[in-house]
Amino acid sequence: MSDGFKLDPANMPRIDFSTTNHLANSVADSIAANQRDMERSMQAVQRERERKEAAEAAYREETIRSLRAIEQNTANLYTLVDLISKSNEQQDELIEIIAEVLTIAKARSQAEAKSVYTKVMGRITQTIKDAETLAKIAGYATAVWNLAQPIIEKLP
Repeated sequence: MSDGFKLDPANMPRIDFSTTNHLANSVADSIAANQRDMERSMQAVQRERERKEAAEAAYREETIRSLRAIEQNTANLYTLVDLISKSNEQQDELIEIIAEVLTIAKARSQAEAKSVYTKVMGRITQTIKDAETLAKIAGYATAVWNLAQPIIEKLP
């Protein structure tokens, strides 16, 4: 200090440490608030992920169910064609019964649909004597009944 400048500690400004404590608390509060916001965001992301996974699982299950129904319906068609081609003596009656089974789907009321189904099942058991053919045609009638149920349930 050759310039003649002397440091006098009494004349030096004092540092107020009370504000640094307040600043540290403010920073800590801000960090805690940010952490809470991040946790809420992560929870929202997790809930959305779970919702999407559940929707995808439901979609896969519905797709598999639909594919199985298509497979079963295709098998029923093959069975019907096979029955008609092999049953020369009852061919016309089988075709009439098959056509009658399909009228279940065009019923105008639940009572009419049930009446047609009951009538068709009675005709099947009275007309068809071969157990295998009986089982196949009755299975077809039941399949049509089951497929038509969602529509029939909405009828008056």
